[in-house]
Amino acid sequence: MIQKHFITNKRFLLSVLAIAVPVALQNMISFGVNMMDTLMLSQLGDVAISAASLGGRPFFLLMIIGFGLTSGGSVLISQYWGKGDLKKIHRVLVISLQLICIVSATFAAGCFFFPSQIMRIFTPDVILIEAGVEYLRTLALSYVFFSFSNCYMMSLRAIENVKLSTYIYGISFFVNVFFNYCFIFGKLGFAEYGVQGAAMGTVIARFSEFIMIMLYIVFKEKVIKFKFKDLFKVNTYLLPDYMKYSIPVVGNELVWGIGSIVFSIIIGHLGTQYVAANSITDLFSQLTSVALFGAANAAAVITGKTIGRGSKVDAQRTANSILVLAALASIISCTALLLMRNYAIMFFGDITPETQDIAYQFLTVLAYLQLPMAMSHVTIVGILRGGGDTNTAFLIDCGCMWLIAIPLGSLAAFYFNFPPTLVYVLLKSDQILKSVMGVIRTLSGKWIRDITEKIT
Repeated sequence: MIQKHFITNKRFLLSVLAIAVPVALQNMISFGVNMMDTLMLSQLGDVAISAASLGGRPFFLLMIIGFGLTSGGSVLISQYWGKGDLKKIHRVLVISLQLICIVSATFAAGCFFFPSQIMRIFTPDVILIEAGVEYLRTLALSYVFFSFSNCYMMSLRAIENVKLSTYIYGISFFVNVFFNYCFIFGKLGFAEYGVQGAAMGTVIARFSEFIMIMLYIVFKEKVIKFKFKDLFKVNTYLLPDYMKYSIPVVGNELVWGIGSIVFSIIIGHLGTQYVAANSITDLFSQLTSVALFGAANAAAVITGKTIGRGSKVDAQRTANSILVLAALASIISCTALLLMRNYAIMFFGDITPETQDIAYQFLTVLAYLQLPMAMSHVTIVGILRGGGDTNTAFLIDCGCMWLIAIPLGSLAAFYFNFPPTLVYVLLKSDQILKSVMGVIRTLSGKWIRDITEKIT
């Protein structure tokens, strides 16, 4: 009976781990970068942490749009990978890179020339705006480099090449930490730039990633055979199909990202201490979610590849098995977060006792949400998208956020003046319903679609 509904053999587990572990490691490295940034900035106080957090919101929006574009393309790439069609994989990759370069250049121009106006969207606090302007303007210089590199490496995951991004992010981590240390505090002969120094270190790290990607493309890449000159070729082949299956994913990420920014705006209007506490909480959310991100990526790639081969029964068994693995990972994450919350807050330098207390409360809420967050992320970002059911993923993810979490959180914060921790709980309340709906959809089997079978 178990064999009928689940895959329990060693080969399957190894295939999941082969994708999930490197992706989890990459997310751990990203967490390490953000952690080091926050730890260094915490030495400058609450304003520095909050200014960097709010100044990073446009980059966050760009990142999730890029994730949407690349994920949409990866849905096609993983299924074409199952069919062994490298020509179409090459074309989908080119489309993804062309679109993300256009979007990132637009973001960079807006943030570079209008940083003050953008900062005012997130906070009315003049001190935070002044501290965040130079951070935002400087960080904008990294947008195109990051977007190209990230899109390329995410697309390679869809053909089960996950080692490259692990190596590159590992090197980038040390580059980022080194230059952040130099520029934030003025060490080793460098000038002291404070908050702006964190952005300067990030720009150098992103450029180093781009250089490493270009070297890989020129000297090493043999499967997709992408060349930099392909970016400047106009070819509409596969573009309609790409847009058909990518737009729901891009729309999902964009609408979700705007919702996350609204979340930040609500928190931002509660006060500087709440912004700082939320920044700390976000860091530990990344730490405890690394295994879940790995499982979601493995789910998307393996289910997509299995469907591309025509094995729909195995795709369902794969999804069922990954749900169990994600549930186990969430229990570990919850336990770890509850155990580390007291000690974790102690690392953050000169933050006020009030900020420490708020962060403790936020981390407690986050810990108990690990299971629903695991189920929602693995089903929506992994299984449903990998199976081509992108419209349903969009409706579940964004519908719950905009119809439940944001209205409840906004009313609680601005109308009823509820305690901030309760506001935080309500802003996260969509995770429970999303997890239930995602699991029901997954178990129904209606998400399994071969979206490449009619494309010639």
